This record gives sequence, C-alpha cells and structure tokens, in this order.
Amino acid sequence: MGQLEISISGIDKARYNPGEEASVTAIVRNLSGKRVNDLFLEMEVYHLEEMVYSQQQDLVLEPKRERNIVLNWRVPDTDYQGYLICLKLIDDKGNGIAQDTIGMDVSSSWIKFPRYGYLCDYGKKENTKGKIAQMNRYHINAIEYYDWHALHHQPLPKEITRQSLGVWEDWAGRKIYGETIRDYIQYAHDMNMVNMAYNMIYAGTDSFIKDMDGKPTNVSDWQIHFAPDNERGEGMFTFQMGSSPSGNGNLYFMNPLNQDWQKHIFSQEKHALEVLDFDGWHGDTVGEWGKMVDAFGNSLGAGENGEPIYEVKETYRQFLNAAKEALDGFYLSFNPVGAQGIEQVNTSSSDVLYTEFWPWDYDRNGILYNTYQSLVTEVERTMEESKLYSVDGKGKSLVVKSYINYYKTTGTMNVPGVLLCDAVVYAAGGSRIEIGNGNHMLHVEYYPNDDIPMGEMLQEYMLQMGDFTVAYENLLRDGQFTTENRVEIVDYQVSRDGQSDTIWAYTRMDGTHEILHLINLLGTDNEWRDERGKRKLQHVWRN
Repeated sequence: MGQLEISISGIDKARYNPGEEASVTAIVRNLSGKRVNDLFLEMEVYHLEEMVYSQQQDLVLEPKRERNIVLNWRVPDTDYQGYLICLKLIDDKGNGIAQDTIGMDVSSSWIKFPRYGYLCDYGKKENTKGKIAQMNRYHINAIEYYDWHALHHQPLPKEITRQSLGVWEDWAGRKIYGETIRDYIQYAHDMNMVNMAYNMIYAGTDSFIKDMDGKPTNVSDWQIHFAPDNERGEGMFTFQMGSSPSGNGNLYFMNPLNQDWQKHIFSQEKHALEVLDFDGWHGDTVGEWGKMVDAFGNSLGAGENGEPIYEVKETYRQFLNAAKEALDGFYLSFNPVGAQGIEQVNTSSSDVLYTEFWPWDYDRNGILYNTYQSLVTEVERTMEESKLYSVDGKGKSLVVKSYINYYKTTGTMNVPGVLLCDAVVYAAGGSRIEIGNGNHMLHVEYYPNDDIPMGEMLQEYMLQMGDFTVAYENLLRDGQFTTENRVEIVDYQVSRDGQSDTIWAYTRMDGTHEILHLINLLGTDNEWRDERGKRKLQHVWRN
C-alpha cells in the first residue's frame, strides 16, 4: 500500500462564481506490481476549520498504472470565500494512505481578491493555451498584458479590426500578432481570468509629438514641462525607453488633466478593449518627478478645493475617476510607481490598487520603502483608506510589485528572497504580481527580460503559496487589522516590526479570529530587495 500516490493536477478555473460547477483533476498512481482492490477516493472540502462537503467513491488500480480522475462539486452560493480541497486514498480499514490538497476561490468578481499575473510574448506560434493553463494552476485571476500595443498614444493601428486582427510592431520592433492576443484572452475567459490591457495613462511617442518633417504637432500643447524651479530637469518631460526601429523610442508626457488628452486616450483605450475583447485597462506611470507645468507655464489644473496642482501625482484621483466613467463598464487598475500619490489612488474609483515599489522612494511620512515593514505599512494603509471605495467596505487588497533579485544575471531566482517578501505581503493583506508568461517570474521592470527562471524548488513553493493564500484568503485579506499583542518565544529574539535577525511576530485579528504570523528573519536583514540572490535563511517556510 506504500506504493500508492495521489496528486492534484489542478482545477478548471482560477475563480468560480457562487453556485457554479467546479472540476478537480487528480492523478492516482499504483507503483506496485499488484492490482489494488477495496480502495476509496475521498474528497473533503474545508472553509477554514469547517468541512462543508465530502464525497467518496470506490477505486481499483491496476499494477504499474496511473489513472486520471475528475471530481465535480457544485460550489456554495456564499460569495467571496476560499476553500481547501483535500483528496485522500483510503484503504478498506479506513486508513489514509496518501493525500494532496489545493485551494479554490469562490468569488463573483476578481476585485475582492486580485491575483495578478502577466503576459509579454505575442508571437505567431506562442503556446497560448498552455501558458494560460500554467497560470491557472497558480490561481492567477487577472492578467496584465505588458507591451502588447503598437504605440502608447495609439494602442491599435487604424487598420486593425475585430474581423482582421493582423500584425503590428511595438516600439521595440517586436511583432505582435492580434490572433495570439485574442487566443490568450479566449482561453483566459474560459478559466474565469480577467484580461487587462497595459498602457501608460499620459504618454505619447515621437510620432505623436513631431510630424514627418520633424515639426511639432498640435498635441504639443497637451504636454507637461519641468517647472523652472525643478532641479530634476528642464523643458519637456520626456523619458527614453531604448532603441526603436520606428523611431518611437521616447515617451513624451501629457498633462493627465488636459481635457483634449483625456478625450483622446480614453477613446483609444476603449476602442482597443472592444476590438480585442480585453476586460479593462491597466494604467501605468513612470513615478513622480517633481514640480511640473503645462505647455504654457501654468499649473496642471486645480484640486477638489480649487488649489493649483503642480505635481503629476496630485492628478491621479481626477484622472482615474474620469477614466472609469469613460470606460463604461470596463475594469480599471493603476500603478502609481514608487507608491507616489498612492493616497490619491486609494480614494479613487479604480477597481484594483497596484503599486511598483522601489527601495529609494519615500512614503508620505518620509520613510524609505526599503524594508519589509515599509511594504506592510503601505498594504495596511491602503486597505484602511480604500474602505469607502471597496466592494464590501472592508478595503482593497494592494497588489505589490517588487523586483526581488534585480541584479541577478545567472542561475535561478533565490528561494528565500522570494518567499520572505511574499510571506510579508500576504500576511499584511496584500497580493503579489510576480508569476506569468506561463511559468516565469519577474525580476526586472521590462517584462520580456524575465530570463531568470524559477527552479523546481521555488515552483513547488509558489504552488503551495498560491494554494494557501487562496484557501485562507478570508483570514488574510478580508477585514483583518493589526494588533499590538505581545509575543515571546523562549530563547529567540522577537520583534513586532520586522527587525533584522529576529522572528517577526506579526499579530492580526478580525471579528472572529486572532491571527499570529511568524516570519523568520533570523540570520538575515529586513530589506526586501535581495538584489543578487544571496539571501539565506536558517529555515524555509513550507505549507
């Protein structure tokens, strides 16, 4: 009997609507040379500590064979619930022989528990179905389509239609096949994943600003410029992306509050969403660069109280509210890079909150975003500030993007560095974007350069992390708040705020549970960035 195994291959969707039929696929193996009779396959489903469903069926296994088995379950009608599914092999005496588990999310929308992934390859022969299936196993329920567009100011070329998707090039000269994007989206929809079209909220490229003769176009009046007293630059606010075969390697930034720009970009985005069947717009920025003026030397606009606005980060709430209204039913997510202006986004109508953290940026209180505690603080603060704008009044769960092994050039992603950052963010009630493009992991900001793979050990851990955070989402990011409970561990140094070389005792609670997270920082520092993948731990977290 010791040579019987069971493993769960996956479930058929990343998210289930309440009352929907769910399918669980498992592989049962008989490694022995004997036929096995009187065996039972038992399925138990738990919501937190309560078993809510069970079924059992007879099983016969031929020698040296394996069987694929699909089990169906109609999920409960209760919305926004996480479940743990346990499959067991039971002998005729009632003894458990082998088992495996997987998480399952039952939610009517992804915005309560966002689990972001990404795509960045759109060639003619991409394994679209296979990549989506891989991402589904990690329970990813929303995909950011990075650099899928032709130009930032015109995501789709004019000749592209629903009937003729065609081929275009991005700014770097990569060929983008419309049918490939459509295939990704169709397979993702089959698995209840949401598809978000990435683009800057305020950028045009060279051909938008200059005509064929190199003369400024009329849209130059929409641009923003460095203010005379801004020491970070002068003249037009621009950003060089890199070499571009089409001469569109530079970004020129428009005033987000300029009504003509808003009308232009909202129309362009909505058209692209409709043609390709995207579900929403994922807006991006390049962070905060200080005091700016419009093309005529004036403020960028006025705030809600009539005060002049000179910083781009102060435009976000107005822009996002206008974008959400113009998109008319499409989802909206947004990245205030460096968490600059995040307080504006938290109180906007953006459906999902998302931030790319950099260790040199400061929060609103002048504290660097370089430690685990700094990430925790922002996740907690976001949840609190967004309560009035969330689907259930409990606040929005911040999606955290932070490049762990940023300067690593060889080998694989470093397991302790990745897992520590993930554990911290999930414990605080946030989420991560890091896995995508099938089975890859981000380590730099230009997604096509995701060339440092996960090793087998990290892949195993990430699957376990995905199952755990889905199964226990109602204990992690469903109205919990931080407490000041004191924790002591005999013979170990303990901290409440994630100090280096301590066990971080992070205490939380909700109306029903008291929660204790123990995060192991023994023998290591408290900075989240493990740039070259050198971080080591005395113990590695396992589910």
